Amino acid sequence: MHYLGYRAIADRIRQETGDVTGLTVVGGVGSGASTGALARYLRGAAAGRAEVELVGVQPYGSLTFGAEHVSDPEIIIAGIGSSIPFGNVSHEMYDTLHWISFDAALAGSVDLLRRHAVFAGLSTGAGCLAARHERGRSPERTVLFIAADTGHRYVESVYARHREAARISDLVPQEVSDRSRLALPWSRMCWNRAPAPDTGLSAARRAHS
Repeated sequence: MHYLGYRAIADRIRQETGDVTGLTVVGGVGSGASTGALARYLRGAAAGRAEVELVGVQPYGSLTFGAEHVSDPEIIIAGIGSSIPFGNVSHEMYDTLHWISFDAALAGSVDLLRRHAVFAGLSTGAGCLAARHERGRSPERTVLFIAADTGHRYVESVYARHREAARISDLVPQEVSDRSRLALPWSRMCWNRAPAPDTGLSAARRAHS
């Protein structure tokens, strides 16, 4: 039922992007509804068009894609990851995963405000970093990222620390081949629409099957 709420948004995206050469959707995973639903409906209507790729953004410490063994000294970014299993995450929908730390997401949020006057939160800053990187890798594709939160709750924890923000041009993800190699501040991994990792989420699914 959560997925159905995003069908109208997927329709709007199709109208706005038209017959693009390829569409990459980037966004925080969170409970799995927003990015997973958009990919499902966009791919369902993509007959005769280029494949829709889905890039998920996660914080370190999140159980969802198996990064609970790597802790961020700051916080788990709200809204894009979780320390509890979410059964409605469709892992098989994701082509690529980015794990982004608090400090890197802070840099993304501050840069959005400086460069584009977009006052957004940490999940948006993280999504922007991932989207910029994916655009650089595949400049022929249209890259759309979800800016899910405003910056109001982050005035003290992020924007008051704007002098600490790294230049986003200096931030590059470490490419990893498996989750054991995840490392701060930013890691990228080809997920290749694989099933859920063997974590508490897998156990929760088996218990309900």
